[in-house]
Amino acid sequence: MKILGVGAYAPERKLTNADLEQMVETSDEWIVSRTGIHTRHIVAPGQSDVDLAEAAARQAVRASGLAGDQIDVIICATFTVPRFVPSAAADIQQRLGIHEDIIAFDLNAACSGFVFALITAERLLRPGQRALVIGSEALSTVTDYQDRSTCVLFGDGAGAVVIEQDGAPFWSKTLVRGGDDALKSDPYIRMQGGEVFKFATRALNQTARDVIAQAGWQPQEVDCFICHQANLRILQNAAKQLEVGMDRFFVNVDEYGNTSAASVPLALAEAYQAGRLHNGDKVVLAGFGGGLTAGAAAFVWQGR
Repeated sequence: MKILGVGAYAPERKLTNADLEQMVETSDEWIVSRTGIHTRHIVAPGQSDVDLAEAAARQAVRASGLAGDQIDVIICATFTVPRFVPSAAADIQQRLGIHEDIIAFDLNAACSGFVFALITAERLLRPGQRALVIGSEALSTVTDYQDRSTCVLFGDGAGAVVIEQDGAPFWSKTLVRGGDDALKSDPYIRMQGGEVFKFATRALNQTARDVIAQAGWQPQEVDCFICHQANLRILQNAAKQLEVGMDRFFVNVDEYGNTSAASVPLALAEAYQAGRLHNGDKVVLAGFGGGLTAGAAAFVWQGR
């Protein structure tokens, strides 16, 4: 798998820790010490998850140098779509003028969504075919800003990549631990923080180690870990368990908070733009969280 182009977009409007201090009983020190988050980006009135996805997708397609008739698959990882039908992926196909002879669908694996979508696309493509893979979320639309256990965590954003199936090695691992049938319907995100933290730390270590072993590498050989930006403490714990320095992990949770399926591609795009990724680099992507789900992928960076 070769990445031909990357893109990212976050809304201009920001919600800082100082803003949250005026909304719920919390403080900047409390939030930063427990999560590493300083601010998050929030959609403007009338702006949707699909708008974020479109902006990131346009960047990725432009960067790839491809025309609309050269994309064969569109997958959008999201769970905050403004409506279920048509899919966000179908909207993106129409908005970008991509040809109709295409597979386009949404995928919901929450915070692992982009990694699941990338794995799915890689398996769908035949040699020479290309896919537009997007992670996009407007989590502020499903966040209860009276619930301090969740409202300090989540933000909005989108990231996208265009990939080509070129036969290069691509290693992957997924985990799914089924949902709780006892949970009642709720318009807002709810989270059992302690349970999620325990699952996330175990699953990140397990899936990352698995794909690294599949590739025949050692953790210390990986040039860049790009993981779901849920909580700085989870990433620090992962670095410790993998026995690598935090300098190997790309981190932007301080600026965006937890953007669920958008988190990994947003970080991937920023890592590339910051010059952190070079041809030949060994890269591991990892997502984990709601579902509960986890997934990781390893590949050698061949980006343009």
